[in-house]
Amino acid sequence: MKKNKFMAAIAIATLTLFFISCNDNESVSDNLETSSASEIVALEASVEEVESVADAYSLYAISALEFESNVTGKSDSEKTVPGKRCKDRSGFFPECTEFEEEIVGETVTITVSFPDDCVDRNGDVISGTITVVKSISDTDKTRTVTFSDFTINGHVINGTKTHEYTTENGDGNPQMSGSVDISVETEEGTITKVGTRVVVITSGGDTDIHIDDEKTITGSYTFTDAEGNTKAVEITTALVKPAACKYIAQGVKTYTKNGEVSTLDYGDGTCDNLATLTDADGAVTEIELKRKRRKH
Repeated sequence: MKKNKFMAAIAIATLTLFFISCNDNESVSDNLETSSASEIVALEASVEEVESVADAYSLYAISALEFESNVTGKSDSEKTVPGKRCKDRSGFFPECTEFEEEIVGETVTITVSFPDDCVDRNGDVISGTITVVKSISDTDKTRTVTFSDFTINGHVINGTKTHEYTTENGDGNPQMSGSVDISVETEEGTITKVGTRVVVITSGGDTDIHIDDEKTITGSYTFTDAEGNTKAVEITTALVKPAACKYIAQGVKTYTKNGEVSTLDYGDGTCDNLATLTDADGAVTEIELKRKRRKH
């Protein structure tokens, strides 16, 4: 009889431990899911910082480069201009940048390339190639920008952005708007962004130099991380990149997944590398914006 009672006690204790273990596992799983969601947003926010640098290179490659048109040894329908004949009116590109322009028929191809460890004026380490293809026609505003292993602080960008560029939008500001389909290699793996994006120079667009240019960014896209986790992202309040700040300093993004909505607020315009995430349950987390890929 004592033996039976003893065995029953062991069984109850085992079941109790089992249920406690199950409950603990559920709790850990919930925490992991919350942590994972926060990490995905932090990753996306850091990729946004990297992409804003890529936007600047695209914008000035489209708007601020001038090439000498008369090149000996080439016909009018096919000219290749070496980098030394290129003028960067913006002063944005580092001295290590190499430029080339090719004109075939009505198509102009501008190639902007960077040797390894080319450091720009903001301290970003740049390498790889950007290619801009446009029509010679003044009425065709479409520009196709292709990134080929274009690397910013260790983040490798590949893919295309197709823009319509105008020197004056309805407010009189330079604007670059269109579609985005890129991949970015990060420390967590390769992510993708597919959607739309509009970049406007809201201040400083009336001068050639880049140092007084304040930019705003709007758009929406699908963000997919290396593990296949996907979020719909919309910039619900325009992101603001001040001329004197390395980081996006203002604006709000909304993330939607499975009907749950969270927001990322970049702040009141103060120049720092912080943003505030509010998840679907109302929990608030401070997110650190990163522009450099961690070294393993």
